Amino acid sequence: MVTSDSVPLIRACWLSWLAVETVDQARVVKALGLTDVRETTWGDAVELIDEVAHEEEQPFSTVVVTPSVRGWTLVIGPYFGLPYPQQTTHVTDLCRELSTHFGKAQLFFHSEQNDGEAWLIAERGRIVRRWISEYPELALGEPFGVERRLLDAYGLTGKPEELDPDSDLAGDWAATFGDCWATTVAEEASINPTTAAADKWSDSTMLVAVAPTFE
Repeated sequence: MVTSDSVPLIRACWLSWLAVETVDQARVVKALGLTDVRETTWGDAVELIDEVAHEEEQPFSTVVVTPSVRGWTLVIGPYFGLPYPQQTTHVTDLCRELSTHFGKAQLFFHSEQNDGEAWLIAERGRIVRRWISEYPELALGEPFGVERRLLDAYGLTGKPEELDPDSDLAGDWAATFGDCWATTVAEEASINPTTAAADKWSDSTMLVAVAPTFE
């Protein structure tokens, strides 16, 4: 297990990740059909996460599988990019299916470049909430938890997808008005990888793998 106080935190200009409620890293690898699986160090994995996020060629197939922390295992990489139109349906269906086997599965996208935020919460085969700030028309379910509280705090009693898309209010919320970021939602719903240091994770190994092409 990494114990150094100087270990880097997971981050990327565009960070996409899947969170699965399980401590069984091998089971997640098998469920996703990952191949070319190999061990890597924490530092190398963090560098790779940012490097892959800047790749311009698609589909994105390289992913990093974390050890478990607080009962969750993360799989990180733009392969799980919810806001990318060519992937939205695929990753939504994948997350829903994973939730039937693991109970809970979630997707998140956080941009340090102010390019939008997105999250999807699935439980037992059902999409509880999907929000993609760049595509409010693709929203599913009802705001809850921190999203609902922040909406209420800013006087938005309905759902953000119901706002006039040309209004200043809709634009403000889409631009994370009220700091409702994917990392904020993840902090409450599962794990925020940008704040969890390496020494907080289990002593399992970080893995690099190749995800299958979407059919």
